[in-house]
Amino acid sequence: MRAAIIDRAGQIRCGEADKPVLREGEALIRVKYCGICGSDIHILKGQHPTARFPVIPGHEFVGELVEICGENPQNLAIGDLAVAQPYYSCGTCEPCAKGQDNVCAHLSFMGTHRDGGFAEYVKVLTRKTYAYPKDMDLRVAALTEPVAVGIQDVRRSGLQVGQTALVIGGGPIGLIIALIARQAGATDVVISEISPYRCQAAQKLGFDTVDPTSEHFDQVLMERSDGKGFDVVFEVSGSKAGVLTSTKYCKIAGTVVSVGMTQGAVPVDLPAVFAKELVIKGTRIHSQYSFIGAVELLKSGILNDSFAALISQEFTLDQVEEAF
Repeated sequence: MRAAIIDRAGQIRCGEADKPVLREGEALIRVKYCGICGSDIHILKGQHPTARFPVIPGHEFVGELVEICGENPQNLAIGDLAVAQPYYSCGTCEPCAKGQDNVCAHLSFMGTHRDGGFAEYVKVLTRKTYAYPKDMDLRVAALTEPVAVGIQDVRRSGLQVGQTALVIGGGPIGLIIALIARQAGATDVVISEISPYRCQAAQKLGFDTVDPTSEHFDQVLMERSDGKGFDVVFEVSGSKAGVLTSTKYCKIAGTVVSVGMTQGAVPVDLPAVFAKELVIKGTRIHSQYSFIGAVELLKSGILNDSFAALISQEFTLDQVEEAF
C-alpha cells in the first residue's frame, strides 16, 4: 500500500509499505482523510522522546471499515464509515480499571509507537472503533480525535453552566476547547493568543481575543473578569509565560487545566496556588468515554460548521512532505 513514512528525524516521504495484517480484536480501515497534529510535527523533527522510526504517522483519521478479525463488540458492519480511538491500552492495569485508559501503564500511540493513518489502510482495535452515518461529512469526521481532546479537557475542568473561561493558546486544540466550553454553558470565553492569524480564526468563531504581549493585557483581562479572574483557565500554549499567566488570571478557588505540552519543567507560581487555593489538573489525550462523546457530538451536528472552519487546507497523500 501507499503510505507516508518517517524514516528518521527530519525525513518524511510517500512510498510503499506492507498492508497491515490483522490479529484477533483488530479491524482494518481504508483511510479517507487524516489530519496533521502538532505532535506529528514534533515526531518528524525528532522532538518526541519515545517515537520509534521508521513509522507511519497520523492519528486523526476516518475511513471505510473493510475487515474485522474476531469478535465485533461494537456491532460494526463492513462498509461503515468508521473512526477509532488511536491508541492501545491494556484494559487491565489500575488506571484502565478506573476508566482512565488514557493514562494506561502500557499505553502506545498510533503514529508514534505503532503505524498510523497516513496510509491507504490502518489497523485499529475493534473495541475502540465507532461508526458514523453514511451522510456524515468525512472532513469533519476526521476531527473526531482532536474534538475528543477538547471534550476531555473541558470535562476535566469541571466547568459549570454560567462560569467563565480563559483559553491560553488559540491553536486548533485551544479553539476546540473554547467551542466546547461555550457549548457546555460558559457565559464568557476569552482566548489569549499572540498570532494574528490564529486570532482572526478565533474571532470568526465568535470569540474575543487578547494579545499577551500587549501592554494592556492585564487591564483587559481584569476588566473582562470584573477584577476576579476566570473560573477555569485552560493552559494550551505549553509555554513558560502561559503557565505563569494561568495561575495569575484564575479566580480564587478556581481551576487551571494544564493542556499544552511543555519542553521540560517550567516554573509554577505556588504562592498564587496557595493564596487562592487553586486546583491544577493535568490532562492527557482523552479517555475512551470522551472519544465516544466526540463521536456523539459530531453525529449531532451542533458544532460541525465551526469544526469545519478549522480545516485550513487539503493535500493528497503524495503531497505529504509539502503538507508537513
